[in-house]
Amino acid sequence: MEPSASNTEALRNLLESEARAITILRGICWAGMFTLAGIGTKAWWAGHSLYGLSLYFFAAAMLLNLFIHYQTRNDNLFRNAFLIIVGMLFAYLAATGGESNTGILWWYVFPPFVFYLVGLKRGLLMMGLMALIILIVFNFPQLPFVRAEYSLDFQIRFLASMSFLTTFCYVLDYSRRKTADELLNMARLYEQASRTDELTQLPNRRDMRQRLDQEYYRYKRHGRHFSVILLDIDHFKQINDTFGHDAGDFVLTRFAEIVNDTIRKMDAAARWGGEEFLVLLPDTSLVQALALAERLRENVEQARIRYKQTVIPVTTSAGVCSIGQTKDLEALLKQADINLYQAKIKGRNRVIPPVVRKADAQTS
Repeated sequence: MEPSASNTEALRNLLESEARAITILRGICWAGMFTLAGIGTKAWWAGHSLYGLSLYFFAAAMLLNLFIHYQTRNDNLFRNAFLIIVGMLFAYLAATGGESNTGILWWYVFPPFVFYLVGLKRGLLMMGLMALIILIVFNFPQLPFVRAEYSLDFQIRFLASMSFLTTFCYVLDYSRRKTADELLNMARLYEQASRTDELTQLPNRRDMRQRLDQEYYRYKRHGRHFSVILLDIDHFKQINDTFGHDAGDFVLTRFAEIVNDTIRKMDAAARWGGEEFLVLLPDTSLVQALALAERLRENVEQARIRYKQTVIPVTTSAGVCSIGQTKDLEALLKQADINLYQAKIKGRNRVIPPVVRKADAQTS
């Protein structure tokens, strides 16, 4: 089955959002690479050669990650590699202190883009891992890879400020994602409302046109035949004039329910306009469609539609056509409309082409 327009739109929005995130990440990666190279050069000239070389290494890793991404266009690999590089960089800065024991301060830039890039759950997991590294550095300064020393007062202030920043970034990103989800759901609701008949809750003409286009595409591509039934409530104006427009609306609603209860799950019914309804029958021949149309006609005729203690007699006329009888979709709909008109002028409450019953066939 072809994807619906709302699903297609949602998928397009998701892909656009992903593309924006990757574009921003590339910009961060380029900025980080040049920043690391610049600070590394400054450290080199200041006599901190090992520190400078380390920053050059991380800058080169970012450049390599960018090069691989431009070659492969693998967004997940690019994102994960970037986070690993940054995580290792920040762990190194925390353990060594960087230049003048200030390297750990770069940690403040970590929470905002972690949540933005990987989401809330993975972001919390990464922040928890980084917090564990910080605690190890703070509590085990005797470890061979730890060369920085931090006072107890600095440790307390840093952990408190990082906790506050992490919580703030989590709440901010949660609100952003929740707002985006609400806007997407609202757009879906508006899309659904624009494709649904308010009275009968059936798909409207616009939605049915799209379904017909999709079914015609399947027919042209795979040769899968389909048929349509165009239904009209007989003497509907007389129902409105006799019982009132509220009664007419009630009849339309009940008629839609009868149609929905009669057709198969694979079929689709829509309010085509006024008192006209269109039923799309995928993978259905003309003979099968005529049988279903006759069953619809009988169910409507036999239904006791009661409105305010008054039973309103309702019948329907139907025009049936299969795609194999016509050259294209417009011709199909036109032929169904012609057949419906023939059903009306021949007395209504009938299906055109007429259904040949077994008894009639044997008599003839």
